Amino acid sequence: MQKHTYISAVCLAAVIFSSCKKEFLTLYPEGNLNEGVFYKSDADFQQAIVGAYTPLRDIANDAFWMDEMRSDNATYDYYEKDRGSAARENISTFLDDATNGETLLRYRSCYTGINRVNAILDHLSVNTTMSDSLKNLITGEAKALRGHFYFDLVRNFGGVPLHLHETTNYDEGFLARSTAEEVYNQMISDLKDARNLLPPPSFADVQTGRINKGVVTTELAAVYMQRKDYAGAVPLLQEVTKMGYALLPVFRNIFDPSNKGAGKNRELIFDVQYQSGTTGQSSAFIYRFIPNMPSTKLLLGVDFNVSGYGGWDVPTDDLMSVFEAGDSRLDASIGVVEGHMGDNQDFVADTLVSIVNYKPKAGVIVKYFNKKYYYPPYPDLNQNTDQNWPLYRYGDVLLMLADCLNETGASGQALTYLNQIRQRAFGNAGHAVTTTDQTQLRAAIALERRRELAFENKRWQDLIRTGQAIPVMTAYGAKAKQKYPYMLPQSFTVTQNRLLYPIPQNEMNLNKKLVQNPGY
Repeated sequence: MQKHTYISAVCLAAVIFSSCKKEFLTLYPEGNLNEGVFYKSDADFQQAIVGAYTPLRDIANDAFWMDEMRSDNATYDYYEKDRGSAARENISTFLDDATNGETLLRYRSCYTGINRVNAILDHLSVNTTMSDSLKNLITGEAKALRGHFYFDLVRNFGGVPLHLHETTNYDEGFLARSTAEEVYNQMISDLKDARNLLPPPSFADVQTGRINKGVVTTELAAVYMQRKDYAGAVPLLQEVTKMGYALLPVFRNIFDPSNKGAGKNRELIFDVQYQSGTTGQSSAFIYRFIPNMPSTKLLLGVDFNVSGYGGWDVPTDDLMSVFEAGDSRLDASIGVVEGHMGDNQDFVADTLVSIVNYKPKAGVIVKYFNKKYYYPPYPDLNQNTDQNWPLYRYGDVLLMLADCLNETGASGQALTYLNQIRQRAFGNAGHAVTTTDQTQLRAAIALERRRELAFENKRWQDLIRTGQAIPVMTAYGAKAKQKYPYMLPQSFTVTQNRLLYPIPQNEMNLNKKLVQNPGY
């Protein structure tokens, strides 16, 4: 790990960005902090734990490249005039290597969060003035965050250095890799501890950005599922169904920023919080997802040039083909823009149309985009939106539970949870799945997860967990290379080694104890 990223002084300066006021993660200017006078008052610890959430935004800002565009759900809008983003395209086509900047950013962001919570836990262990209730709350959040960051690391990179205490000097920053099993064991221990310390979810105010027992229980179940311990996940997921969460009646309303208010959205379990304005907390997802174009006026209501910046997370033909007629999630998830090429050979948007029953017109250029996070009009501030990013929501939990029940032989029970999702999608019970054959139902649940959770960064890990990543992506890649002549012949060489990303080369150069993943 890099000295300047993880040692205590720098991490502490970055931690005190915010305070637990009305808006979660309200940022304050960085200042010079003296560790000798910090971690003394309750307020110090409260500020520190809020600062430990900040790396979640750093990860969410770019995770779609690694989590969604690695899969058959999403591709990119090839922009011939500017090839500066080829490294990001390479993630999608399996041509990335250890020098890729996106994988480096994610790796470092996770360890920034880990060092922040380690500092909190170390200082809490010697604190004698804090009340037990507050100490339990902060300890629970810190351990849950550490478990979350390590879960992100181990799924993407395999076994990684296991830091469990604050890094306070140069030498402590360099550990050898632990095994994946050791990382999972620590992660499970942290999440179990957090479950015993944190309160249940409250729907009286905005809590979806703050970890509670519902969040930890959901993530612990996800960890068990990743390890194929479906029996272990079932009781945890059943517990979540009794915590007060509920499906919103209208699918598109789940992601609407206007539903952030108190009690408005019981479907969201845990999301990364953003706020537009000048505090440094805004998001810019939709600017990344709309097509490359010199003017965003038609789509966003404000005029900005996103040529070379947009065109990411583009829906694939393969994804669009899996939606059934009448499924409301299709129009909620995928947008269509008709346009033409301008004088400078840039795409000019003419009309935004619905994808429902859409058939492309002759002579019209058609661009598809990720519409799940599209809620215009937008403020007259470039790349500055209120859009949160969902990490876990109740619809996901119901499908997780259906999956686990089916894998443990309770296929009949699984249908109950699967069909709740389908009833919401179609607005009636006429599209219920009825098969209890385990193999058929396994395929039906996987397909439903793909429709329901498209563009929520779940697809790539689902393919890995179910053993489908290599055959599915090999077949998809063959079709993609036929359609897109700019893709290189060696694209989509999907092997077992490619199910993990490489340890970033910068980290390998700094820490000579690290060993690279096979194939890189």
